Amino acid sequence: MGSTKISRSIMNRIESKSLKEGMFFESPVFLNENYILLTPDIPVSKELISHLKKWGFSELQTEGSPIGRETAAQTSSSVAKGATLDQGIKDREGLARAQKFYNELTVFAKKVLNRFKDDNILNISIITEEVKKAITILRNDENYMLRFQELNQETTKDYNVNHSVRSMILALAIGEKLKMPNHKLIELGIATMLHEVGMLQIPSRIYQKEGKLSDAEKKVINAHTLLGFRALKEFSLPRDVLLGILEHHERNDGSGYPQGLDASKISRFGKIIAVACSYDAQISNRPFRSSRDAHTSLTGMLKEMRSHYDEEIMKALLSLLSIYPLGSYVVLENKYTAVVVETNAADFRYPVVKLLLDANQNQLQDQIVIQTKDDNELRITTVLNNREILTIKEKIQQAKDS
Repeated sequence: MGSTKISRSIMNRIESKSLKEGMFFESPVFLNENYILLTPDIPVSKELISHLKKWGFSELQTEGSPIGRETAAQTSSSVAKGATLDQGIKDREGLARAQKFYNELTVFAKKVLNRFKDDNILNISIITEEVKKAITILRNDENYMLRFQELNQETTKDYNVNHSVRSMILALAIGEKLKMPNHKLIELGIATMLHEVGMLQIPSRIYQKEGKLSDAEKKVINAHTLLGFRALKEFSLPRDVLLGILEHHERNDGSGYPQGLDASKISRFGKIIAVACSYDAQISNRPFRSSRDAHTSLTGMLKEMRSHYDEEIMKALLSLLSIYPLGSYVVLENKYTAVVVETNAADFRYPVVKLLLDANQNQLQDQIVIQTKDDNELRITTVLNNREILTIKEKIQQAKDS
């Protein structure tokens, strides 16, 4: 199946119940204006008829009519080649673009942080240009850039670097959702990229410790926001940038640090970075614990919304990721396994998913994209944990290699 925006004239409507196994069409068959179901070289299969019934698609659209097998063979070479971009290919290409930029941004951030740590040098103009580039990429490929759990983060093993990059991407997406002006988005990006510089002044044996921190070690870790704020004051950064770095561990109920501010006194940047930083920290592997799945992380933060996080910013995060965040692996009522590829602003409970495995755990050749909904077949019943996700990824990779 493919996805593209099609401009076309008069469409014939075909009832799904009229489809017969082995039937061909002379033109592409569409589920709707965005998604192609069949090209002229692909026959209607028994499995497809069953799927359409399960998924609730009662009607299809096509410019053509049913044709015989021989005519289909003659037509396919001219029509199928340019008909549309396969949804699976489109998805892979989008993730590849996101991966490429993520790798580039990670290399850039590592150089920036290392140069600051080693030589106390910070080139704000170069950082500004990189943030501008990130904003542009996000506007074009937001759905792919936010699928953190599908991106390979092996460019560097440095948690502080990866965390700064992912937090920046998420903070910028939140800022965009809140309709912040461009100059403020740039400042927010700078603040988030640099929000953990205070950690560079703490012995790595403490923040990379695998066991439980002592009370004394916790105090050292908690000092990183103030250390970062003081270290960056000499670089003439905007006040909002400095406050974001200082206050990203403050909490609405005053339980945060370093100043114990309540919601009325925490800066806008501090509140945004707090949400982005907390979410990424939870879905990331840490020396002292394994990562949590995106769904568990987000629902946990929603429970703490009143006490810890700003409600408007959490709603922005929710609209970006949905209850089932982008990249989450889920199981549907019909036992099919899928990955979340788009949010649903109308109802966060029912995102758009791409089907990966059938009910028998066999990989689907046509990875169809569908809208989940509240019925007996398309309701999400289970969110897979990271271990289960890894198993599925290995299964899919083995199928590709065989």
